[in-house]
Amino acid sequence: MDNNTPHQDDPLSSTDEEIDYYAILNLPRDPPPTEAQIRSAYRTLTLSFHPDKQPPELVESARWHFDRIQTAYATLVDPKKRIVYDLLGAEGLRNEWGQGDLKVGVRAMPSGEFRSWFLERMKRKERAVVESLVRSRGSFTLGIDVSDAVTIDEEDGIMYIQMPSPKPSAFSVGFSSRVPMPTLEFLLGEKEGDDDEEEEDKANKPFVDDGDDTELIINAGITGQLGQPYQDATIRLPDGTVEDRQLPLPYVLAAEQFHLGVSAAHAFGGAYGAKGMLAKPLFSFLQDTKIAVNASALPRPSLQTSWVKSVIPIPGTTPFQVQLTAKFDRSLRQALPSLGLNVSRPIGDRTFVFCDWSSGTVLWPLAVHRFFQPLMHIGLQPETMLSIPLQLGSFQIGVVSQATQQAGGLDDDDNDEEDNEEELELTRRKQRKESKAAESWQAVIAASPMGPSMSFAYSRNVFSGQAAYEQVRSEWSSEGRYPLTADNEPRSVRINVDTIVGQDLSLGWHIEGTRKVGEFARMGLGVGIQGVQGLVMTVSWSRLGQKIRLPISLIPFEAANADIAALAVICPWLAYCALEFGVIRPRDRKKQRRVIARRQKQLKKLMPKKRAKSQKAIELMAEQVQRRQAREAEQNGLVITRAEYGHYPSKKDKDGVREPQVTDVSIPVAALVDHGQLAIPKDMVKSHILGFHDPAPLLPKTLKIWYIYHGKEHYTEANDAEGIACPMRPHLLS
Repeated sequence: MDNNTPHQDDPLSSTDEEIDYYAILNLPRDPPPTEAQIRSAYRTLTLSFHPDKQPPELVESARWHFDRIQTAYATLVDPKKRIVYDLLGAEGLRNEWGQGDLKVGVRAMPSGEFRSWFLERMKRKERAVVESLVRSRGSFTLGIDVSDAVTIDEEDGIMYIQMPSPKPSAFSVGFSSRVPMPTLEFLLGEKEGDDDEEEEDKANKPFVDDGDDTELIINAGITGQLGQPYQDATIRLPDGTVEDRQLPLPYVLAAEQFHLGVSAAHAFGGAYGAKGMLAKPLFSFLQDTKIAVNASALPRPSLQTSWVKSVIPIPGTTPFQVQLTAKFDRSLRQALPSLGLNVSRPIGDRTFVFCDWSSGTVLWPLAVHRFFQPLMHIGLQPETMLSIPLQLGSFQIGVVSQATQQAGGLDDDDNDEEDNEEELELTRRKQRKESKAAESWQAVIAASPMGPSMSFAYSRNVFSGQAAYEQVRSEWSSEGRYPLTADNEPRSVRINVDTIVGQDLSLGWHIEGTRKVGEFARMGLGVGIQGVQGLVMTVSWSRLGQKIRLPISLIPFEAANADIAALAVICPWLAYCALEFGVIRPRDRKKQRRVIARRQKQLKKLMPKKRAKSQKAIELMAEQVQRRQAREAEQNGLVITRAEYGHYPSKKDKDGVREPQVTDVSIPVAALVDHGQLAIPKDMVKSHILGFHDPAPLLPKTLKIWYIYHGKEHYTEANDAEGIACPMRPHLLS
């Protein structure tokens, strides 16, 4: 066993004792520290914490701290261990690095290659976990008709509202499942080798790249009408009279259409990664392409193929994505395959334009048909032409703007400039706002033999709001992950608006709001005007790819005027706002306060032990720190006079804490001074710095530092999300 690997009795194996390895060595995460910086920080700490250099009463404490320092050093000085730690944290490092599948060959990889290999390994694990939850998708739609609630007097034009009698009207069931495509080795019964050998063999096989394995998607569905028949019956009453009645029979499902098919898609790598047959010029057209095949058996046999490739017409310009499709749905003796062409190009960070053309059904000219008819005997029979409707050609052009992704880090080379810091903060704030909104839209103009049409779709998140409580660093995690985040953040509502304008200027629209109600579950409520169905309200529920929809026909098309449509949108919206802000969020805040209070009570029980350990660490480093501070004073450099870390309540605090909860960290902060400079990165967990402890768990904390530089007094402070750099001119006290 590696001496630097934590064992079961190691204090680091406890989640409450987990520390930030960068904080223990006072090293920044970004930019990554060099090997020389890591070794220098380790040697400096060794002078203060090596057990062999301590008096007998401090040996045990020194050994405890020195073990933590050694663990942090052994992790960060090894590039591969550091990669695993940066991605998964200390617990992930213990779980992954200790497994036997990290073989000697893998550990001997260069750092860049190892990072790519490990990320792909984690992606495969993540995919396996998700796919273990669900490998199929299903949908169930049940239409409900309550349009009898509204009747219109044709003579007077007066609308009457009465108690409705809901009736099921239509249904739809769909299902799809992913099935791995059998490999040649599986079909031939060849023996499988080790993981590394499989990866190497897979790379040398033709028509296989390093991406995901090709899968078959089997889909099936049925749609139809749902009705209740009645039977005429004659009933003799007790008084001897006879009465004719209609007795209801069980509901009958009338299936209108079945659907059954299978599809498969595969992406091929580029020229640099091409191996086997792909490396030959004959198959160069397959490089950097994706091919998909979709075969359908019901309601009629058909075959559709598509070929997608990025094309750069002029070197150095933005590429176009070209997709060619061909669909064979009828006999070649009667018609050509239906062709399609889709071309798209980005015009911004998240916006692109597209052009889509479809030929529809193109019949052979009569002369050609008569000439080739004796030679063509493939495809569907001519009789099937009567049952296959003609497909009309179409042309579409549109613009699509995708939702903004979560904003990443920004380059901050001039972080000493206050103007730049303010500008960067405004930029980050704007990115966070855009990320919360996740706004997207699409505008399309279409033309076909039936006439032109226009459609517009818009969606965004509303009610994102701010966290009910400020996210504060605590002892729960040293990697910046907070267990309270999921419940702490109000759940937003995703609003989708779809509109379409026909050639007769008729307007169809649908507004739907979707909200997350569980870890994997979502519920939605929508309303809109859908063709002859009139005003329709839709209730939906989805979880892990399984979806249930209930469209409810409220008002017939002829009775759905603008006033009724406005009420149908405003009333549910006001009811949801009252529920969200009057019940859901107050309940969540109350629950959150209970969770925080319970966790604070648990953490406060650990405070005496942690305070004692930090005091021992201060005693161990005091002598070395005093010597270094004396040298700084002789050189007129940076001398720490006082430092405090803890919670300072304000008048706006609602947690009931009125007294400051702080601890003296003058010695630990002075230990961080190196050659007249003090730097504490903003992403460092300050409570994990050697000699620090958390005096106010789950409360916002501030680090205050008083220091002397060139004989003048300075002062600075920073919260847990801010960094510190000393000396600075703005810190000068007048």
